[in-house]
Amino acid sequence: MSRHLRPAGRLFASLIGAAGVVLWATETMLVTLTTSIPPLQTVALAFLFAASMSPAVWLFTGAHPLEAFRQPLRVWVLTVVSLVGYHSCIYYATQQAPPAAAALLQSTTPLMIVLGSAFLPGERLRWWHVVGALLGFFGVMLLIDTGSEGGNGGSSFYYLALIGVAAGLWGLYSVVTRLLPDVPSSALGMFYGVSAFTAFAAHLLLETWVAPQTSEWLAIAGLGFFPMGLAIYFWDFGLKKGDIQALGAFSYVEPFIGAVIVAVFTGAALTLSLLWCGLLVITGAIIASASLWKKSQPPSLVAFPAGSGGDGWLAQVSSIQTETDLSEVTNRIVERLVEVGGDYEPGKHDREMPELLQAFRLVLQIADELHEPVLLPSKIQDLLLST
Repeated sequence: MSRHLRPAGRLFASLIGAAGVVLWATETMLVTLTTSIPPLQTVALAFLFAASMSPAVWLFTGAHPLEAFRQPLRVWVLTVVSLVGYHSCIYYATQQAPPAAAALLQSTTPLMIVLGSAFLPGERLRWWHVVGALLGFFGVMLLIDTGSEGGNGGSSFYYLALIGVAAGLWGLYSVVTRLLPDVPSSALGMFYGVSAFTAFAAHLLLETWVAPQTSEWLAIAGLGFFPMGLAIYFWDFGLKKGDIQALGAFSYVEPFIGAVIVAVFTGAALTLSLLWCGLLVITGAIIASASLWKKSQPPSLVAFPAGSGGDGWLAQVSSIQTETDLSEVTNRIVERLVEVGGDYEPGKHDREMPELLQAFRLVLQIADELHEPVLLPSKIQDLLLST
């Protein structure tokens, strides 16, 4: 299913990712309703509910149901370990760790995403990303301070270490996911299923089955459908197609929204300090996403030189309307460059080569604006360096 090439596409993907963050905010409330259920059992059952959404996702996206099985082993290991490891550590540790310290460690994940994204190809860390992330971090710190209370005692360091591992796992997964643009978000359904099986196997080894009550079944289903299901679908899509730094900073909004949801459903007071924390977090998210709101020229409206009409290479570039068109035209240009570069004759190719190189630079410009990776054969790289 092709999408039209437009700058708004990145904004749309980022908004989808942000919707995933909002859905995550329901996790805090839902987890409080499942505290009598062993963590690994909760994770296994919730991922079963998440996996049950797969047919609807495949129907909506038109994706092939077996797409996940076409992915290399490293993708399976990264995804399943991250999904099971993150949720198991969080659910297990938050039942025992001091709440304030636990929230502090968990809130470092967005900062890891923002700073870690600077090492990704084609990404640059701007001052507004750093300022937005720091504002969000300070907002979360104030939120923790206003709700600070003692933990359950015992080996707090052990439980805090688990949360630190969870934060690191999710930060790493979120950054590395950007390097896997060919893995469709629709493949997550299969990953959910394997994650459920993995968590259930660990449950049988480490825990004792507890039969959930009706209210607990509903809470587990809610976890599976929303924060552990749709939220991760949306987050994955946003990371691969949107602004990863802005999404990393926006994820600071999650603990604030979660606190508001808990306050609403438990009857707790919405204090002025809570609203002040929310203002800081939301302001940080807006600043971090500044680049999304800048107006830019649509890639398909790049100015083409006179004489680019007809059936020439520049005419083919100017006719690009969808990502499929971009891929097809790029492949044709690359194939022709390899062909000409391997048997270059000055008198024969002098007229075609300048237009061919200019067309290639234009498709690279379009791909860069859309954050679509273009892998260049070594022959093409050598040819470009020599011109």
